[in-house]
Amino acid sequence: MKSDKNKSRLPSPVTEGSEVLSAAGIFPRSNSIQLDEKIAIARNEGFDPLAIELSIGSYETSAAQKWLQLGLVMIAAVLVAFLFPFDRFFKPRAQELGMMTIGDPVSGNMSEFGQPWLKALLEMDQLYFSEGKLTEAIQVAERNLAQVPQKDWESWQKVHYRYWELLADAGKSQSLKAATRSYLENLPEDPFANYYAAHAFLATVEPMRSFTSDMRQDFRLEAEALDQQIERAGKALKARQKAEYTSEQKASLQNLYPKLRLQQARLFVLIWRLGGYREDKHPDVVYRDKALDILEQDELVNLKEAKVLKIAIYNHILDRWHWFEGQQVIQGMKQNRKAMVAELKMLQQELKVAKSP
Repeated sequence: MKSDKNKSRLPSPVTEGSEVLSAAGIFPRSNSIQLDEKIAIARNEGFDPLAIELSIGSYETSAAQKWLQLGLVMIAAVLVAFLFPFDRFFKPRAQELGMMTIGDPVSGNMSEFGQPWLKALLEMDQLYFSEGKLTEAIQVAERNLAQVPQKDWESWQKVHYRYWELLADAGKSQSLKAATRSYLENLPEDPFANYYAAHAFLATVEPMRSFTSDMRQDFRLEAEALDQQIERAGKALKARQKAEYTSEQKASLQNLYPKLRLQQARLFVLIWRLGGYREDKHPDVVYRDKALDILEQDELVNLKEAKVLKIAIYNHILDRWHWFEGQQVIQGMKQNRKAMVAELKMLQQELKVAKSP
């Protein structure tokens, strides 16, 4: 009975003159009998020696073969990651950065707020956000801030911040410039003050269509000064992020950094413009490249405002780059016109997708 049972588990013996078509899987996997016993049984039953030898080798893959297969899989994975990067084909939808702000309007009963600056901020927010009275809200801010000594300005910073937001909304660039300049004299690394100082300057100069030589020089010096201030403010902001703050505070600080950097990039583009949008080896090209470097940082690369500014830079480059010209050095690398046109079209498409509902 046992012999019959073993026979039933083995394939039919190879008869004389027959061909061995496939030897893989001759022996079923089993722990009931040892391999030597299986070989002996197969020989007694008249199996072809080649079939027996091949079936023995089919049970296990050698260690060398396993390592070879693993190496090939790893090489294939590296090639796929290099040739088909995820962010090239699956880019996230562009997000809008927006203006620098202290957030939603303050709400509540005025009697609940013991701090004078909170009462002033509540009154401003009620006038502007609830009643739409922008001019009256600005007047409330100016009336209260005029009574605050400079040594207490930092404790009233949120009133200053909201005041600057209102001035920006009202388009009062000169008042905004004066307000932020006086504040920066006491607190030169304040991110809000630097942001709105740059905003006031850019809102004044960017719409201009022509400049005299004196205007170009004066605006250039002012833009360079604002850039240096923002650079210091950005470093101070990064240092504050490393301190022990709550997750909410860290998120707030992280949100300020790209807004500062975007203003800095706009200043660089303005300096490049004041110099006549120079190209090739002209010294002013460094400002164009600095702007592009900022716009390609991780914090800004997927922002709508960054894409709009980058498109403007590319358009200015291509306007002065004729089809018969060769390569140009941009951001320290030689680039051809065709590649830049392709990247410009891709940016425009990404912006179009971001604007679609």
